[in-house]
Amino acid sequence: MTGLVRALIWISLALVLVVNVASAYVRLAQQGVGCEPWPQCYGQTAPQDAGAVPSEDSPYFYVRATHRLAASLAGVLFLAIAFLGWNGWRSAAPRIAAIKLLVLAAFLAWLGRFTPSLVPAVTIGNVVAGMATLGVLAWLAAWRPTPAGSAAHDLLPRGLALLAAATLGVAVIQIGLGALANARFVAAACEGFPSCGGAWWPPAGGAGFDIFAATTVPLVAAEDLGRQGVQLAHRIGAVILAALVVLLAAAVIRRVNGARVAAVLLLALVTGQFVLGAIIVGAGAPLATAVAHNVISNLALGTLAWLYNRTQQG
Repeated sequence: MTGLVRALIWISLALVLVVNVASAYVRLAQQGVGCEPWPQCYGQTAPQDAGAVPSEDSPYFYVRATHRLAASLAGVLFLAIAFLGWNGWRSAAPRIAAIKLLVLAAFLAWLGRFTPSLVPAVTIGNVVAGMATLGVLAWLAAWRPTPAGSAAHDLLPRGLALLAAATLGVAVIQIGLGALANARFVAAACEGFPSCGGAWWPPAGGAGFDIFAATTVPLVAAEDLGRQGVQLAHRIGAVILAALVVLLAAAVIRRVNGARVAAVLLLALVTGQFVLGAIIVGAGAPLATAVAHNVISNLALGTLAWLYNRTQQG
């Protein structure tokens, strides 16, 4: 991989991070996260139509402009990465990754026609695809040719690569649950942390998990049980993911040269997520904290994708 292609990948990573965070800010702010008086003001109006032009005095104007500019630049860079890197990549894996970038960009552009939406599937598609784009870029940033005469799976114990793959898979599910929680307006659904009003397991009935059923706005008390179920599922997923991250980080620190710093960073990011989760509940879901939660999610996924590549290649 040439230095130019590697530089384009890192620039694209920064742009995609900006796109994902800007999208999260607009989505959360339009839902009323951090509004006053909390929580009576929360989830009382539908998200603003995507075609509406916000006032230049509003932060939406600058955030949305930044989002669109960064997304457009990222799309151009994805094409450049695929075109300039194709012949230099001697294996199929990075070429497939480049194709994935273009497919994800096209999917997100298409999904933008339906955004914002009260249908959770749209929110989940935006969040998961945006995070997946960042993950693919992080994987590409970590990629390097396999040494001559060696197979990638022979360089490290196969169990480590499987653990990394399982952790990455659970992370994607957890991101989807987080997007569903966001789409279901669950920020004020639970009192207390880590339990939800004294409950430790999602209540019976999965109405909140139907991703094609639109969320009712203004919020109604009859749906509180469904929102609590989604929130609890997200919290349980966080515990499972944290346990896998601890196992993976410990194994990487012991076995993978050049990846120890990334493993420690991943541990720090996951710890930060738990701290922010508690703050969001205890402080009435301040907008800045909710956006920071999204920033750390992006960084953690990118770090995990980078580590996944390293466990494959050594």
